[in-house]
Amino acid sequence: MQIKLQNFIPSPLAETFSHSSDIWKKDELILNNQFITSIVSASGKGKSSLLSSIYGERKDFEGSIFIDNIDTKSIDLLQWSEIRKNKLSMVFQNLYLFPELSAFENITLKNSLTNHKSKEEILELMNRLGMIAHKDQSAASLSFGQQQRIAIIRALCQPYQTIMLDEPFSHLDLNNAKIAMNLIISESKANKANIIITGLAQNNFYQADETLNL
Repeated sequence: MQIKLQNFIPSPLAETFSHSSDIWKKDELILNNQFITSIVSASGKGKSSLLSSIYGERKDFEGSIFIDNIDTKSIDLLQWSEIRKNKLSMVFQNLYLFPELSAFENITLKNSLTNHKSKEEILELMNRLGMIAHKDQSAASLSFGQQQRIAIIRALCQPYQTIMLDEPFSHLDLNNAKIAMNLIISESKANKANIIITGLAQNNFYQADETLNL
């Protein structure tokens, strides 16, 4: 899977465009050209807008986004559904968990679309991230850091060729962040997929193959 940007910039940022950006308004940029691509910037610089645009949730941008050389502006809802089910997974900064469902139900609801993982495999993922004791708790009753771990597991419970993670460790301590990132790396290697991850700074507990600054 290839994600290509051409002269891309979110419309709200066009008037304050900085030519120092590694991403905005480039003639052509393959965003997932490496195994791990890290996108770094301060808050409010467009990281979430970038990933949401690639995922097809936002349309307010200038330039073009191509997925496997298809302009995303021409992709219909059925095609988006297939892409999001089989090619492109995402952990949103806002997580979008169902608050009334349990941690386990939030994961299995996503997994039911493709049956990518068995129940035993899901429980093992929860155990690795220290969430097995909370599997029956409602998402609303979990801390934000616990919710982040559930959202990460949910995103791993589907086939994907690229996984995008928007500040996924913002509420995790260093040890839990390391464990989560190692799991993401392991699962992505198993899927022969690559990783796009955003953050306020480059974390030193994993090695990005490419770091892009907004």
